[in-house]
Amino acid sequence: MLHTITQLSDVPRAHLDPITTFAEKLGVFALALSRPLRHETIALCCDHQQRGVGIFAFDSKLKLTQIIERIIGAAINIDSAATICLLSARQGAGRDFSDTSQFFMAKNRCQDAGLVLTDWFLVANGDTYTIN
Repeated sequence: MLHTITQLSDVPRAHLDPITTFAEKLGVFALALSRPLRHETIALCCDHQQRGVGIFAFDSKLKLTQIIERIIGAAINIDSAATICLLSARQGAGRDFSDTSQFFMAKNRCQDAGLVLTDWFLVANGDTYTIN
């Protein structure tokens, strides 16, 4: 079982509680993360007050720059979505040398669509990485 991130005992409520800290974001992602760990990317959409308004999971081994259009397409269908925070799970693999450049390309693509990409977390067996 994956013990890299664990659920919060007090998870922020959708449309009510702001999700501002890394711990709160990871707590929400922990609820949606598949176990056992597999390749997937989860997008958490928040409004201007950082309250959760939607969460989407994409089962894919594709790099972030290859699926960002699908993520944006899902997020722009939520009227109040202003920001996106991502978590990608990689089964058995850690960081890739191109992760930072992928994040900035995805961030620019989100900005072009009127959204702000705030954070990208990577989860692999035994560790969690933050790219921002």
